Amino acid sequence: MKNLKVFVVLLVLSLLLINSAFADDLKIQFAGFAFRGDDALISKNYPRTLAISREIVANQRGILDVALANKIKNVKLKNGQIVTEKLANFGDGSLTLACCFDTELVSIEQHDDGFKLVIDLGAQALLFDYSQMRVVASYPVMVELIDYLSEEPDEALITSRIRDLLLTNKYGANLFDDFSEVLENVEIKQSYGHAMKVTNVLVEEKAFDHLPPQFKEDKANFKMFVAQNFGKFLSENQGVSILPYTKDGAISNKMALRLSNAKVYELAIPEPQFAIELTVRGFKKVCTEEKASGSCWVYGAYTKIRISQPALGKVYLDERVQNAVSKIIPRSQKTRQDWPSYQNSLLALFNKVTKEFSTERKYKAVRKVVKKCS
Repeated sequence: MKNLKVFVVLLVLSLLLINSAFADDLKIQFAGFAFRGDDALISKNYPRTLAISREIVANQRGILDVALANKIKNVKLKNGQIVTEKLANFGDGSLTLACCFDTELVSIEQHDDGFKLVIDLGAQALLFDYSQMRVVASYPVMVELIDYLSEEPDEALITSRIRDLLLTNKYGANLFDDFSEVLENVEIKQSYGHAMKVTNVLVEEKAFDHLPPQFKEDKANFKMFVAQNFGKFLSENQGVSILPYTKDGAISNKMALRLSNAKVYELAIPEPQFAIELTVRGFKKVCTEEKASGSCWVYGAYTKIRISQPALGKVYLDERVQNAVSKIIPRSQKTRQDWPSYQNSLLALFNKVTKEFSTERKYKAVRKVVKKCS
């Protein structure tokens, strides 16, 4: 009996060592910096970042690729390692990682003493099966810069600020730093049993009236912005992968990925087990206080979040939620743009709700979904 116990202990230890070895042997091929979309979409949606990416440094490599590679070499994964020397061979089943850039948003607001510049940049830590050209997992990241300037910023200055957000830590924010941090905090797997995805974004008419021109002219871009930001906060606050959103389902669950070497791949996005539908119901502002020096306004964002499992017809969440932020408007301010405050309210709402998924009793069913997708 004693020998049997010793044998069992040795067997368990052996299995643990084998599992540990397999985890350490998970090799992830690094594909570098990439843009989401085809050439026409890239030049339209990310013109300034595209221009920066074309700067060439040593060994005829793009400046963003070099900067990202330098960040990646210091990343310590929880399981496995990132291989940067070469891209995977087609058909070998390798897991491939790309920093997929997908958001470049700029807004300018005039004040009495200058201009407020807001820049939002976003990307995904995108993992895909190179042999099947199929997305395996995605972890969104975003950074924001708020700057105040005495003169209206021109294209050169805006591009310079974006360059800083990608290549320096001048303003305390760097997209590649956040990308690296996400990789260190998640457990990367060869495959995931369950997946979540924002499958639909609805924008009600009373919300559309408050959108800035850039989104009124292209509602699909606003839907992408909403889906990406909700996904970012959900992934960040709950530690889960969330599959990339596809605009209105028009791409038939496909996404184009253009690497820095100009190669374009069309990746299949698998059907999620759990679907998230977001409804932007509206925005509203209310003046709460008037003074000789100015006024205080509260900006509200109103949404509805629905999480379901279509295959089983189960609904885990179907709730209307709202949030408000306040803003002081000086009497001397010449012009006012309401959208930045509405946007802050909307993003704060996504952050708050996705954090509450862990703490609020009413979200018990959602916690079960998150656990299955972790």
